[in-house]
Formats: sequence, C-alpha cells, structure tokens
Amino acid sequence: DGYILTNFHVARDGIYYGIQIEEEQNIFYTNELIKYNQYHDLAVLKIDRMCRPIPVSRGPKKLVRGQKAAAIGRPLGRFNSFSDGLISGFRKMEDVSMIQFTAPTSHGSSGGALLDTCGRLIGIITGGFDGGQNLNLAVDYETIQMFAGGFLRL
Repeated sequence: DGYILTNFHVARDGIYYGIQIEEEQNIFYTNELIKYNQYHDLAVLKIDRMCRPIPVSRGPKKLVRGQKAAAIGRPLGRFNSFSDGLISGFRKMEDVSMIQFTAPTSHGSSGGALLDTCGRLIGIITGGFDGGQNLNLAVDYETIQMFAGGFLRL
C-alpha cells in the first residue's frame, strides 16, 4: 500500500523524502512520515504507489548464529547493493534487540533490508562499529512486527 519501512535516523531530519524503487527510473516524493519510534530507530513513510512487499519473517524457527543472511542497501550511494554473510550474534543495545551480522555494509546502508535465504525480512540495517570489520547491526524482525504490524503484510 505504499508503506516504506526504514530507520528513524534516516528520516528524522527530513521534511520531504525521495524514494527509489528497484527497476524504476522515477523517484517517488513524499512528506508523509506516518509513524516513527526513536528508541527502536524505526520509521514508516508512505508514497503514492503500490509496492511489492517484502515478506517479514514470522519466526517459526528462531534465528541462529551461523545462519546465512543478506544485506541490501545503498552504501555510499550505490543503489541496491547486495552483500552476504552470517548472523554472528544477538545483542541488546540499550534494551533494543539487534541482530549482529557479517555481511559487509557501509555508510548509507541504514534503512536497508537484512534478509534470510528465503528472501524474508529479518531485520532493518541500522548501523555498525567503525572500529571493527563486519560488525554490523540490524533491528530484529520481532521488533519490526511490534512496531509496524498494522502497516506490513505479515
């Protein structure tokens, strides 16, 4: 229904947003920040376009360390960059559940999707540690479900 899930820190300083959809040349502009949660670093924007949703993991099986994961983002402005790696841990960052993963990301990957091998969303990439290599973090799918369950097709 045109809902776009991203990070709050990506949207927080914006008034007007440009959204690019895969395989489309048009950029869809909006000023509709529908919902946000600063604490969980999540936000929902709305564009005037139907989008093919990415299914959110329902978690019949819990994620495990060593499980394959793929990151899709816009690191350094490179649209839809894909990298793969593993889930390397689960962290609580100020009481927020995070997935630690090894798929390489760079500045600009925030708000991108962390996917399992079936293409289900398991996290929203939110950051990493510059002092280490491939120490990246994503808000987990359970937090996403609680935050955006009414907007997403789960």
